Amino acid sequence: MSRVTPHLGILAGLQSEARCLSGAGHTIALSGARLDGAHRAADSLIAGGATHLLSFGLAGGLDPALAPGTLLLPTHLLTPDGRSIQVDGAWHARIRTLLAALGPVTTAMVGTDEAVATVAAKAALFARTGAGAVDMESHVLARTAGGLPLLIVRVVADGADATLPPAALVGIRPDGATDLAAVLYSVLRHPSQVPALIRLGRAAAKAQATLRAAARLGGPTGFASER
Repeated sequence: MSRVTPHLGILAGLQSEARCLSGAGHTIALSGARLDGAHRAADSLIAGGATHLLSFGLAGGLDPALAPGTLLLPTHLLTPDGRSIQVDGAWHARIRTLLAALGPVTTAMVGTDEAVATVAAKAALFARTGAGAVDMESHVLARTAGGLPLLIVRVVADGADATLPPAALVGIRPDGATDLAAVLYSVLRHPSQVPALIRLGRAAAKAQATLRAAARLGGPTGFASER
């Protein structure tokens, strides 16, 4: 019986997240931080022959104890319909060892179909689920996995005490690149958001630094699954 060669499929939202990863033996698909984009990206990974699936990138903090830049390595994911999906235990244990220097937090994450943008919305979701952070891609990938090994590696970008300014919600193109024109237009319409936008930029820079460090520690092929 021939053995299937492992192939890692990675779902991320942004081009800046994807740039943290390097190496052969994996495929990266981008959602553009959109729900429909996440579905298309997840489907493309499956169609492309992925045998292991990784959700990688930034997340919104729900737990006030998790500061921007905190590495998240959840043991399970809560879906919008209330299901709990476990990640692959052996894969999780191996990556947790590799990333130990970064102090990964194993709290649950929750997936949502819409952006959770305000402090009040984050607090309500935290109270309802107890999840440490939220994103819009991991639950889509989990639903698409169909039993394939799943791992989630995320980093808190905006903390529980941060409301996302309007420019942050419109500033991403479908291909995952920054839409500078949309950001500038939003700022011109609502200049009062500039301080919040600057704070978010600083927090995102911390998160990106953690992502890059995690990718380096993950090995020469990123987060390649156990061969």
